[in-house]
Amino acid sequence: MMLLLPLLGACGGKDDVTMPPLTPEPSDSRFVVPSNASSPQETLPARLALYKYLRGVAAGNVKSCAYLTPEHERRVFGAPGRCRSGLARARAKLGPRNVAALRGVTVPVCAKGSGGDCTVRFEDLRWKGEPASPGGLLAASFTLRKTRTYWQIAG
Repeated sequence: MMLLLPLLGACGGKDDVTMPPLTPEPSDSRFVVPSNASSPQETLPARLALYKYLRGVAAGNVKSCAYLTPEHERRVFGAPGRCRSGLARARAKLGPRNVAALRGVTVPVCAKGSGGDCTVRFEDLRWKGEPASPGGLLAASFTLRKTRTYWQIAG
């Protein structure tokens, strides 16, 4: 044991090379939070609506259609009320890899707009494993709007 003490003392000389503190690169999107992102507590109801919709799509649960405004349902499924009958076909077009990815999706951030809407970009979604690919039911961004007492996907 006494032989190790001189060796330990030799490690603390003045000629040590120190490493600068690690900082993320500005272009690294993993650390970029949108400048207009709102506090997580403030946007929780909107984010939760999108989360339930995406998880519902993964499960093939037609109850997830309740999270769509009639306008968005018209845009995606052709007419209001067609989500319930068209969800299985639209889900099948996503493919097994995207459906599996949706089972592990989370919605960590939402950017509040001037009219009270909340927008979640596809790249802001987080995935438990391999991420899904945008397209079909998986839009480049989701705009959520509060209608009466709950949030729905409006675009």
